[in-house]
Amino acid sequence: MRDRTADELQEELRDLLCLAVVGDHVRWVATGEEAAELAEWLVDATAQWRTWADEIAKHLVALEVAPDGRVRSLAKDIPLNWVPDGWLHVDEARRLLADRLRTVADSASYRRTQATDQNIVRTFDDICSGLEAQNRAQTT
Repeated sequence: MRDRTADELQEELRDLLCLAVVGDHVRWVATGEEAAELAEWLVDATAQWRTWADEIAKHLVALEVAPDGRVRSLAKDIPLNWVPDGWLHVDEARRLLADRLRTVADSASYRRTQATDQNIVRTFDDICSGLEAQNRAQTT
């Protein structure tokens, strides 16, 4: 059970770190009338994703498992985190982010159902509700 929990936490750590990297990149390359507004939102969102990643890493440490946030590990998920080259119109950026947020939220929700430790469940509850709120904010 511990190995499964650690695997789920490692995957969540990768998802959140990749989401933060994608968010930073989109913030830099978004163009259009609302690009500044999106960039401002992304500053806060990426900080939150990193905070959640840090919480997940703490759970891994408590399990005596080294958190793996190496670039090499994140690169495994490149197909899931693909962003086109060059500038990205803000509408396309929002679609890309909404899709990624949905995917990460769905994965976190599944992982929450697999968790048995109440501290880990609470962390996943925070992550799931936060990602859902962020997704709503970007699609309205």
